[in-house]
Amino acid sequence: MPEVLSIIQLLVAPVVMISACGLLALAMYNRLATIISRARGFIKERFDDFAHLSRLSLDEQTSAQAELLRQRLGVLDLQIRRILQRARLVRNAVMCLLVTVGCNLLCSLLLGLSMLAPLQGAALAMFCAGVISMLGAVTLGMIELTKALDPVEIEQQSMQQHTDQLPL
Repeated sequence: MPEVLSIIQLLVAPVVMISACGLLALAMYNRLATIISRARGFIKERFDDFAHLSRLSLDEQTSAQAELLRQRLGVLDLQIRRILQRARLVRNAVMCLLVTVGCNLLCSLLLGLSMLAPLQGAALAMFCAGVISMLGAVTLGMIELTKALDPVEIEQQSMQQHTDQLPL
């Protein structure tokens, strides 16, 4: 019976990891949804600006307004590329978290089966793989976080350039 109790105690660590991953995955899924929503907003804005530019007459195509629209399209292209990079980082972090959950589920299963066969080494390997995968998820999340202000900074630089061009 003491062996069963020690196995149950060993099962607690993977369960705690699974719970932690669940919370992180929830936060990352929400972050991904927000980033995707923002990307769609940029894409719609780009489409609208492109449609506006294409409706201009040939004379208007060389106007300051047309040049402003072309510059805006360039800024939107850059923002879309950057925000999609961030979305990929978050998606990969979520994938790592799901791998961590899978590893910890296998770890729990192997710990339970270790009462019947010597599977403690395999259980430890699964737990370690899960920890490494979780570390990868946290690292990807931190990288994405460092890029979170990029769209605002790009927008600010673009606006600053346009206001600097205004006659005083």
